[in-house]
This record gives sequence, structure tokens and C-alpha cells, in this order.
Amino acid sequence: MMPTQPNLTEAETRLGGALPHRRVEAWKWTDVRNSVKETASGLVSACEPVFELPSDLSVNRAVNTAKDHAMGTLAHNFSGESYLIDVPAGYQSIDVVRLSGLSAGHARIFIKLGKSAELTVIEDHRSDEAGFVNIEVNYDLGEGASLTRTMTHRDHAQSTRIVTSQINAWASAKVIQHALSFGGGLSRLETNVAALGEGLNAQIHGAYLLNDQRHTDMTSYIDLGAPDGVIRQTVKGVVTDKARGVFQGKFHVRRPAQHTDAEMRHDALMLSDTSEIRAKPELEIYADDVECAHGNTLGALDESALFYMRQRGIPLKEARALLTEAFVAEVFDDLAEDRRDDFMTDIRTWLEANS
Repeated sequence: MMPTQPNLTEAETRLGGALPHRRVEAWKWTDVRNSVKETASGLVSACEPVFELPSDLSVNRAVNTAKDHAMGTLAHNFSGESYLIDVPAGYQSIDVVRLSGLSAGHARIFIKLGKSAELTVIEDHRSDEAGFVNIEVNYDLGEGASLTRTMTHRDHAQSTRIVTSQINAWASAKVIQHALSFGGGLSRLETNVAALGEGLNAQIHGAYLLNDQRHTDMTSYIDLGAPDGVIRQTVKGVVTDKARGVFQGKFHVRRPAQHTDAEMRHDALMLSDTSEIRAKPELEIYADDVECAHGNTLGALDESALFYMRQRGIPLKEARALLTEAFVAEVFDDLAEDRRDDFMTDIRTWLEANS
């Protein structure tokens, strides 16, 4: 496919600079600039998200404000307006916010939770056609607020999607996030969390399962600027064929963030010799009294376990699928039962086709 230079020219003209590319350290494994240059379809300006809300919440529109990172600025300059959901203090509901329709173009969404509010948000990021998608979903959690966020991602094999999130958390706020990605041509799910008050409880988990030449980048940056934070992060990956998985996770523990308890882990299975994993877990610690750890493993399925299962009459394909499912399922142990069932159904469908 010949490069479609007008797409790149239009995007960088709107941005007022270069798109992220592999010479930028944080983007060295996810070259957005090159992907946009090779995108055959034209760039779509504004995306029209579909919101399903409890009856006592509403979506408002506001003029965009500038952002200090490239993809946010690009969304700002393409879309013109932002979508706002303001959740009042003390809010509770058994109903969830569902966000979908994010199949092409640019959108900026801001969800603000008042003091002690509780909210569950289900985000569906998917497209059935090739294109460029740039979505920013930001959250502001007031004191004692609680956010439960689940994300499902599945794109056309020639799509580019960047989803960037900034979660600002004030004192005693809680965020539980689970993301499941089946990739696209080039995709990045980036989550940034800032502890702006003491006592943050954050669980940022995810899994990616990739085949063909699909690419998913799960990047996170947890900025701890206040004490007594408890952070847990587990990300698991499965790649086969010529797919590429990327994990970049960083805990930045500033000097005021004493008594931080933070653990990060990334584990991945490579089911083919031609698949690829790039992983970069990081700790940057300036506080003295903390407990922080990170780990990273890459490997293949356990041959002895496969042999044991085959000796008991389980066909090789089924044995591979069962072992891989058990490996991934741990990430979603704490999910609500209905969401976990949905995730596991999608995972089993993928495994049936790729084991």
C-alpha cells in the first residue's frame, strides 16, 4: 500500500507539530506518525459517541480546552467540543454508564465524580472498518469517590486507535480498571493516574490477546504525589502469528508519597516464534518509607503441563486453550460476575480460533 501523505500533512497541520513516532521514547514501539501516513482512508474529524446513562445523569457539551500532550491536542483541534458528565456528590446507582460508537474520528470526554460518588463505566472501543480513531476519556474523582471502569477493545486489522485517559484522584478516591484488548493495526490504551490527595486505592489491570499482525500497547503512568496510596497493577498478554504486544508501566513515587504500597506485574505468553513482546516496567521512587515492586516475565506454554493433559486424552488444541485461558483469567478475578462472564466469553472465542 502506498503512503497516503495527505493524511499525515493534515494531522500534523492541525496538531502544529509532529505526531508521536519511534524516536520519542514513550512511543518508540508505537509509531503513530508512520501509521497515519500509511492509512488509506481519509481522516474523520469528529466522532459522535453513544452514551447510555442512568435517567438522573446527562451529557453536556463544552468548548474544548487545550491539552499538553500531542494526542489530546489533536483531538482538541479536530473535534472542537467536549462531552461532559457531571456526577453529583454522594451519587449511587445500580445502573451503569455505557460508552460506545467510538469507531472513527476524534472525541474528548470528561466525567467528573463529586465527593463520595460511585460510578461504573463500561467503554466499548471497536471498529469494523479501517480508519484512524483518537479518543480521550478523562476522569476527575472527588474526595472519597469510587470509579469502576471496564474497557473492551477490538479493531479492524488496518485501524489505528489511540485511547488516552487522565484520572485525577483526590483524597481517599478509588479506581478499579479492567481492560481487554484484541488489538488492531496499531492501537494504544494509555492510562495516567494522578494521586492528588492521600489514600488513593488504584487497581489498573488489563490483558491483550493478539493474532495476525495486530498491535496493542498498554501504557500507564501512576503519579503518586500524596501519602498512603495502595496501587496494584497486573497486565497479561498472549501473542501469536506476527502480532506485537507492548507494555509500559511506571510508578512515580514523589517525596510526599510516604507509606505508598505499590505492585506492578506484566506476564506474557508467546505462542509463535514470529510474535513479539516489548515490555518496560519502571519504578521512580523519591520517598523513603514505601513498599514498591515490579516484575516482568515472557515465555511459552508449559510443555510438561501440555504433555500431562494430552496423556489424559485432551486434544492438543484444547489443552493449549485451557492453559492459556487459565493464564489470562486471573486478571479478571475481581470483576463483577456479568462483566467477567462477557470477558471470558470473548477470550474463549479468540482461543478457539488461535490455539
